[in-house]
Amino acid sequence: MTKRLLLVEPSATMRYVLDKHAQSLGFAVDATESFSAAVDSLEKQYQQFGTEYCGLLLGWPITEQEDATSLAQLLEQPSYRDLPVVVMSTDMRAETRAWAASRENTGLLSWKEYQGLEAQLQKLIEADADDTAALPSSDDNSDIHLLIVDDSATIRYSLRDLFQLQGYRVSLAATQVEAMQLATTDRVDIAILDYYLTETTGDLLCRDLMMHSAVGNIVCTVLTGTYSDHIIKRSLRAGAVECMFKNESSELLLSRIGAISRFVRQRRRLQSEHRLLEEVIETVAGAVLILDAELQISYINAAGLQELQLKRRDSLVGQAGSALLEKGGPQASEDGQPRSARWKLPDGKSVDVDYEHVGIASSGHSLIRFARTAIPIVAGAVAARPGAQPAATPASPPVSSVEPQKLRPASAAFMQQMRWYLSKGAALSERTSLMIMDVQLLDRHGELRPLSDLPSLQQRVESVLQGIYKRPGHVGLLTDTRFGFLLRHKEESHVYLLARKIMQLCLELELSQEDVSLSCAGSLLSLMDKQGHSLETLLLHVFKGVELARSRGSSQILLMDLRRMLNAYPVTESAAGQ
Repeated sequence: MTKRLLLVEPSATMRYVLDKHAQSLGFAVDATESFSAAVDSLEKQYQQFGTEYCGLLLGWPITEQEDATSLAQLLEQPSYRDLPVVVMSTDMRAETRAWAASRENTGLLSWKEYQGLEAQLQKLIEADADDTAALPSSDDNSDIHLLIVDDSATIRYSLRDLFQLQGYRVSLAATQVEAMQLATTDRVDIAILDYYLTETTGDLLCRDLMMHSAVGNIVCTVLTGTYSDHIIKRSLRAGAVECMFKNESSELLLSRIGAISRFVRQRRRLQSEHRLLEEVIETVAGAVLILDAELQISYINAAGLQELQLKRRDSLVGQAGSALLEKGGPQASEDGQPRSARWKLPDGKSVDVDYEHVGIASSGHSLIRFARTAIPIVAGAVAARPGAQPAATPASPPVSSVEPQKLRPASAAFMQQMRWYLSKGAALSERTSLMIMDVQLLDRHGELRPLSDLPSLQQRVESVLQGIYKRPGHVGLLTDTRFGFLLRHKEESHVYLLARKIMQLCLELELSQEDVSLSCAGSLLSLMDKQGHSLETLLLHVFKGVELARSRGSSQILLMDLRRMLNAYPVTESAAGQ
């Protein structure tokens, strides 16, 4: 890219000579006789890519001029202190020499020695380039999104270029409104906020960003040109993690943001591990709550909140177990049998729970594992939970994130077959997987409706899906909308194709009614190595997977063993012919 110089010289003759000489040295030159025009050019240089100046040729005025003084003051500001400047003077007055000597990256050249310009520019520009070279570019920061908020276009664009050189993704905002709009529509990791904005201050904007529910986990820093204790205190009290100064070196600024970026990445890893831990705990132990040595509630997982009909973790964590739970606190389980108790919730309501309370060796903590309510299935289909009373009639739906509808009596054969696989599956040469698929109507308004709204279509769907397997008990209509499939397969990858094909068969059914379509969501779980789990627990787990797949959109299957979604791609007539 051609290097550009800005030349300001009131004398037309001198301006012409210097312009031509600089061009002969390979520079592009923007020449002006007006010092105020030079100020405007410097402030607007970053508004278009490739227009920034690598240096300024300043024809020092013979007499004092207000516009020249304004330009000199601008060049002394932190935002322009690194710009190489060659002062061209005819009289070399003490005032001129003093200004050039006091400013870094500044050279002084007599007009009669103008041909020495090349050496001056080479010295100043190469020194500036060496400083930039100390900041090696990097592409390792593309995972960090920076938001720079400053009402000075010059500072915004210079910071953008600095951080983009290091591989950061950067967004710019000039006002509080723009900043809030950007932060609420896209994930922002770090916000760099100018303290003195036109309509607010950086500490207030910091507080607004951090308190807005749609912004997410944003980290704020405040950038100021004034080193003042009250600014630093207000910024840190508002939640900013750093208060940085505009006259700091680029290396220091990058180091600060680099340190904050490492914190952001570490927090992401912890959050990811926390989510994974939640899923593992829920899969293995279901709904759990942990008490510390003083019997205060230190943790409850998402399934535990659902079991207690609570929405917010902070409504329970930190509370004394003796105050919120049964009288005297949770009691130790005897002989491994669940206890039944009535627990008082923070909102004053009560809930009946069955739980096991066991100590965690050497930690002083104890674990409460809730015994999930049984799924109402036909009598004898599922073994009763230890200590539970058999119900003569189907019980009410359990408290769970997925409240399975009452299973149909006709599903007994499917349950019996699934129980057989759980007891004998390890000795079989083939693999077995459980697939639950939810089939509903989707109207033109995007609302889901039960299949029973169109009885003839419901019969066709049942006929097609029941006919997939000829083996008795391998396909069952478990509820009014959910089908169960026991899939036999040689290789693990084969079952993914089977699951996708089953969903496609359903979605490709021709509908006589044009204003509705079929919508499917499924969950797939291998029954290998699941012999230690009860039928009840597995069904609850897979039913929850169906709800999760449904929440992610239509025509998807959650592969529970892999923790990822499998999209169904129905074969259209046009695609089939290709």
